[in-house]
Amino acid sequence: MDNGWLDEEKRCTFTISQCLQGEVEPSYCSIAQWIFNVIHNIAEGLLVLDSEGNIKLSNKAAEELFGYYRMELFRKPFVELLAPPYRQKWIRIFLAKKKKKPIYQYELLGQKKDKTTFFMEISVSEVFLKEGKVLSVLVRDIRERKALEKAALEASEHERQRIGQDIHDSLCQLLIGIEFKAQFLSQELREKAAVGHELASEIAKLAREAATSARDIAKGLAPLAMSTSDLIASLMDLAQNTGKNTPITCQFHLIGEPVIPNPSFAIQLYRIAQEAVNNVIKHSGASHIDITFGETSGTIFLQVEDNGIGMKIKDGINKGLGFRSMLYRAGMIGANLSIDSLPGKGTKIICSLPSAQNTKTNG
Repeated sequence: MDNGWLDEEKRCTFTISQCLQGEVEPSYCSIAQWIFNVIHNIAEGLLVLDSEGNIKLSNKAAEELFGYYRMELFRKPFVELLAPPYRQKWIRIFLAKKKKKPIYQYELLGQKKDKTTFFMEISVSEVFLKEGKVLSVLVRDIRERKALEKAALEASEHERQRIGQDIHDSLCQLLIGIEFKAQFLSQELREKAAVGHELASEIAKLAREAATSARDIAKGLAPLAMSTSDLIASLMDLAQNTGKNTPITCQFHLIGEPVIPNPSFAIQLYRIAQEAVNNVIKHSGASHIDITFGETSGTIFLQVEDNGIGMKIKDGINKGLGFRSMLYRAGMIGANLSIDSLPGKGTKIICSLPSAQNTKTNG
């Protein structure tokens, strides 16, 4: 029996394995050379990591993306290609036990050789070789996508603010006018001992309550400012209004002295809190909500926790429930959004991002 093709297969497998480990150029067989050429000429960045997380192979796109020569990347820990605030996230990803799901996607902040940073999406998959398991990391530069998403969110935010301002300037003023006219009518009817003065007084009261509600809605749609102190005040108002307008008690907690990197981040955090609270009101059956905002160890976090019925995370995301909106907003500011929930155990939503001192992004 001719085993020549088996010998060739073994030789090619050995060569590809050596290539993936950066030991030799894949020049010993045509198959390995073909694979090598494909890897190095694909448009997206590709890195192959060993079991310790060190780079064993890089293609041209990855080298250009991070600004390194091939030999500079060889054996370099992949974690060093991330902005410092995101390195712990990668370590958690790298150490996590991989079960069932063959490919994992994450958004991280990459760091170039010149220390500038950029948003990137990585797809991580396992490859099994004779020498052991390696990780294949496909890297996509998503700065353009982030810019488009940011523009879309800003347009949406401007429209919300316009509607909020219209409510404040038009509807609220109209309701206040109705209140004063109803009060005047009530007074006139009372002085003439005519019937209907009590009804006019009730109309004035309802108009006043409607104006107050409209102002609250306008404030929620168009927060006047979003510095850190304004965000804190808005979250306090959110908790207060939730407790006032629903049967659910709601408390706000401040931990430390958080500093938001920029006003647009603060607006997105506020919208995430709004969405999380609305989800609790609509779906959870909870009797209490805690909104916590703070900073610890260089990380800003926003947490919304309830004592409701809880859920399976996958079911909640698949049904919508505003989670996709929250994930989208968190991704826009480079934040990590986690959802912790089990049926009957309530739900905890945590949005975290590097503090102002740790954030520097190259658009």
